[in-house]
Amino acid sequence: MIKNFITSAFRNLWKTKGYSFLNIFGLALGIAVTALIFLWVEDEISWNDNFSNKKDIYITKSKQTYDGSINVFEATPALFAKEFQREFPEVLHAGRMNFGNNVLFKVGDNLIYQSGYYADPEILSIFAPEFIQGNPQSALSDPTKIVLSESAAKKLFNTTDAVGKTVKFDNKEVYTVSAVTKDFPKNSNFRYNWLINIEKMISSSSNFGYDNWGSNNVISLVQLKPDADISAVNSKLKHYIEDKLNAKEYSSENFLYPMERWRMYNQFKQGIEQDGKIKNIRLFTSIAWLVLLIACINFMNLSTARSEKRAKEVSMRKIVGAKKKTLIYQFLGESIVYAFIAGLLAIGLVKLGLPTFNTTVGKELSINLSNWQHIGFISIIILVVGIISGSYPAFFLSSFDPLTVLKGGKRKIGTNGIIRKGLVVTQFTAAIILMICTSIVYLQIQYAKDRDLGFDRSQVIMTDIQGEMSKHMDVIKQQLQATENIEAIGSSQNNVLSVGSNSGGFEWDGKDPKSSILIGYSFVDSDFIDAMSMKLLDGRNFRKSFLGDSSSVLINESMAKLIQPNGLVAGKSIKMNGEPYTIVGVIKNYVYNDIYGNAEPLVLAPLAVGEAFGVSGGILNIKTKPGIDVQNVVKQIEDVVKKYNPDFPFNYSFLDEYFNNYFWSEIMLQKLASLFAILAIIISCLGLLGLAAFSAEQRAREVSIRKVLGASIGNLVKMLNTEFLILVGISCLIAFPIAWWFMQDWLTGYNYHMDMPWIIFLFVAGLALLIALFTISTQALRAATSNPTKVLRNE
Repeated sequence: MIKNFITSAFRNLWKTKGYSFLNIFGLALGIAVTALIFLWVEDEISWNDNFSNKKDIYITKSKQTYDGSINVFEATPALFAKEFQREFPEVLHAGRMNFGNNVLFKVGDNLIYQSGYYADPEILSIFAPEFIQGNPQSALSDPTKIVLSESAAKKLFNTTDAVGKTVKFDNKEVYTVSAVTKDFPKNSNFRYNWLINIEKMISSSSNFGYDNWGSNNVISLVQLKPDADISAVNSKLKHYIEDKLNAKEYSSENFLYPMERWRMYNQFKQGIEQDGKIKNIRLFTSIAWLVLLIACINFMNLSTARSEKRAKEVSMRKIVGAKKKTLIYQFLGESIVYAFIAGLLAIGLVKLGLPTFNTTVGKELSINLSNWQHIGFISIIILVVGIISGSYPAFFLSSFDPLTVLKGGKRKIGTNGIIRKGLVVTQFTAAIILMICTSIVYLQIQYAKDRDLGFDRSQVIMTDIQGEMSKHMDVIKQQLQATENIEAIGSSQNNVLSVGSNSGGFEWDGKDPKSSILIGYSFVDSDFIDAMSMKLLDGRNFRKSFLGDSSSVLINESMAKLIQPNGLVAGKSIKMNGEPYTIVGVIKNYVYNDIYGNAEPLVLAPLAVGEAFGVSGGILNIKTKPGIDVQNVVKQIEDVVKKYNPDFPFNYSFLDEYFNNYFWSEIMLQKLASLFAILAIIISCLGLLGLAAFSAEQRAREVSIRKVLGASIGNLVKMLNTEFLILVGISCLIAFPIAWWFMQDWLTGYNYHMDMPWIIFLFVAGLALLIALFTISTQALRAATSNPTKVLRNE
């Protein structure tokens, strides 16, 4: 029986090569898109699966309330982890790590920047990396030792045989390699090139409050015992730090957050967990099934449309004794054979498309035909697609009345025509929804990019302040200015778009003593405002000399309006953690941290004050003149910086590129949605092309008679196009409210978003109609220009 199915399938495939190509290629595209999306989904949902004890690992978070706003942070006191492990019997391991560093390593003449963490030895027990060399029990016991990842060891020593060798760390300390561990996969939240005992960092940073329960400055990770009750642990943990501080006015609630939710969720609004990346998983899974459905609809439409060609075959089979069930099995079998061929073609399309897809999503996905899950998925898709796409044709073709067909009578095909039209509408509705969503995502990204940021991000080159640069900063600035390609040069603790520090410890005259407001703060020099082209609204900038401004601060207008509604607060005093400062100026609000958010209150103190508190490094922001040769200026900057900081390689980046990285996930969403929308249109048009050709063939006699009677080619093309264009118009009317509802919900997820532009709906409708018109007209024009005598000769 199976052999008959295959033989019959290939015989019919060869008879109708053009339609068969449209069928198989449409199915292959649908399967390929589905496979690509599910490769991405597989990578996302398997995030952190490399940790064998994933279900028992937690990160400690805290809810803190400031002026009615509940914020969730991952920073905890450095004293917390060890005390927590000692006092909670449910804890198997608890360890601290900092927020990460990117540091220069030197081995001989080999200079490489590597990212890693200061961490407790317990971190190795929690994450349990595979050791290539070294002893897990003692690898981090000595603060003079360093653990390297496999890739870091190969880059530094060209081998993993590195235990006992030394590396120079940030051109200062020398560490001895105590162990080399296997790299964690890229779909892991915790990846490192190096680890050093956290006590090394704590002992050299005495100003950061590591011995204070009120200072949140490290990450605390916890592994609970397998039988631990997480609800009971969180209940006891809730006010644990408050009790240690013996300060009930300190509004902080702590809880353990499971690793199983780090990737898919891990977003909070007013202290309540929100959907995170799981929304994208749901979205793209829906798109995958939608595109596959469109491909299946194509098959069903083209198969039923070609039923005229097989009517006599079916009738003859029935007359010689074939049962309806046998015919259904035959047509389903043929459909599965076509799906199998489409599946093989889809695998080839996936392999061809994976490099581009990987670049778009920032992953290294691959289809592994030796992986039983991948083989199983493809097999199930082929089987399901074959059954679904062949089901309606099978039941429709097998229901023909043989006597009616062989006598040349007409079959009742009204229901068939209605269903076919309904399937076309469904196809184009899905494609139009994707087109609208893609367009709105793109417009929202541009809307956010074009907003007034409060500073000028163009023509700003950034380089890290490292090594000896701080000691020679005045000379470096003078020599850079002498190149005559530089407008301004300013230093800052952080990138202008990122403010990593905040505090509720600000006080000023008139502030409600019961009010606690979280306020960001950073450190900048006197040239920072000019380098960023920021606007001073009141007062003055910092003086060039630090001596007169050691207790001065600049604030933004949001902060100024907190202090006084009119915002004119220059000359007033403010306290930070009890220390008095004078507000010397107010700058226009600028956007930081949340690119879609409003400018939060901000205090800027002189960079020299931060250095006195132990803040080191920072960013040198260099504003270049317009119209200059960028690469030439970069070389000039490198020459000057290397002159005074020869032991560190020169690195740089552009502020506008850093800004664009904030939109990476939205840009990825837009690119993928665009790709899938294009593919959905292509698949839909393949089906429309086949149906238009079939319709033209069915109406060939009518067209010929009309042409003989004097109908123009234009009128004939219009007649053949009208039916299909009406279907596309109906698709637009159905798609518009669905797309509006979906994208309105998506836009409200951003604080700063555009209003839904109605013109985009008209644009997409016009584009869909044009695409459909072009597709149909190719067949309509062919029919209208055919020789009527050749058609009517056979009548």
